[in-house]
Amino acid sequence: EARLLCFDEMQITDIADAMIVKQILTIMMDLGVVIVATSNRPPSRLYEGGINRSVFLPFIGTLNERMTIFEMGSTHDYRRDGLTSFDQDKLSLPPYLCPSTHSGSSSRRILEQWFAKGRGATRSEVIPVAMGRSVQVSRSNDTCGWFTFAELCHQPLGAADYLAIAGRFNAIIVENIPQLGGNTYNEARRFVILIDALYEFKTSIIIAAEVPRDDLFVGFEATVETHDGDEDIAIESNNPTNKESFLIGEGGSSSSSSTTMIRTENDGAMEWSATGRIGVSLAQLSAVREVSFSFQRAASRLAEMASPRWGRE
Repeated sequence: EARLLCFDEMQITDIADAMIVKQILTIMMDLGVVIVATSNRPPSRLYEGGINRSVFLPFIGTLNERMTIFEMGSTHDYRRDGLTSFDQDKLSLPPYLCPSTHSGSSSRRILEQWFAKGRGATRSEVIPVAMGRSVQVSRSNDTCGWFTFAELCHQPLGAADYLAIAGRFNAIIVENIPQLGGNTYNEARRFVILIDALYEFKTSIIIAAEVPRDDLFVGFEATVETHDGDEDIAIESNNPTNKESFLIGEGGSSSSSSTTMIRTENDGAMEWSATGRIGVSLAQLSAVREVSFSFQRAASRLAEMASPRWGRE
């Protein structure tokens, strides 16, 4: 039915995805379908660090042999061009608030003004989601929803929930957002998915955070270290606080008894989990890396979404 297949932002985070993509694309190529894909990573780094990646490696060779690879070498972020000095002058209300630019009372007043732009009576509501799920909104009006970060990212919400929210409102307010990094992995992952959903619907977002926008996402690097035959996840944060992650427990790459820990500034330790469950194995490594890698895209999109030209017609 189609002779052209396009993938935007192709990524692979687990072995199931790796095998599905390998089979589908191989069949498509054999049938003569033209495939065009974009990705933040070259083929050689797809599913990097993933469990049983050796099974996927022959397909990476196939991609290199049967597809022409173009590297977009520019480091220029075109999304950030959307907010010019002229546009900033047109912003009667700032869309991003933090203590270094606005006091608590000032931020609250600005958020209330943003909310009033939505018009209509203030109310709570329930947004239906696919498969019988629903999302509770404690404060909304005709076109704006008001949330705390905890309501959106401390709960077990996923892409379907965020897409439902983005489709319901022209704008949302999210307050009490902390700095996001390796020590807030689950919450950061959900927030990135939320940004992607809002971006897809061209829904505006007004943010009240603890830090400036350029400091909101703190990148971290996850690597594999081998000691006496046992492989561990090691996470090095790019945070100036220099939090260090280490792995405690016994077992190899498939162990479910090992738990990743983050060393805190006072030499204490806190548990870090890619799944929200105790016992994170190396099966999570690729997904962990993708979340850190996705911070750059999320920060870029937030910058574009700060433009007064952003939003639905």
